[in-house]
Amino acid sequence: MNPPVIAQCLGVPDTQATVDFYEKLGFTALPAGDDPDDDLRILLFEGEFALMVYRDEQLRDWLPVLKDTPVGAFGMFYLAVDDLDAYVERVRPLVTVQKEAEHEGAKLFYFTDLNGYVIGVNQKRDR
Repeated sequence: MNPPVIAQCLGVPDTQATVDFYEKLGFTALPAGDDPDDDLRILLFEGEFALMVYRDEQLRDWLPVLKDTPVGAFGMFYLAVDDLDAYVERVRPLVTVQKEAEHEGAKLFYFTDLNGYVIGVNQKRDR
C-alpha cells in the first residue's frame, strides 16, 4: 500500500460504529498502530488507502487546536469507484443521500456518513 500525498484523518465519536458503517460500504479497516489504547484506524478501499478515523477525544488531545472543532466539519471528500452505478445501487439503502448530480457529463452521488461527513462518489477516470 502506497501512502497518499495527503491523508485525511476524521475525528469521530465512536470509532467502531464508524468502522462498521464503512465496512458495509466496501471498506476494510486496519489498526493504525500497536497501542491498544489508541483508537485510530486506517480504512482501505479496494486495497488502497482511503482515510483514517480517530476517536474525537483522542484527536483533540493529540492536536489541541482542534478542541472546539465539531465532528462532521465543513467540507467533503471524494471516492472514485470502478463502476459508479453498481456502487450507488449497493450503498444507497445504507446511507443518507444528499444529492445526485451530473457535472460536465460525469455523474456524482453525495451522501453523509453517520458522523455528518459528506462523501461524493464519482466514476474513476483514466489518467
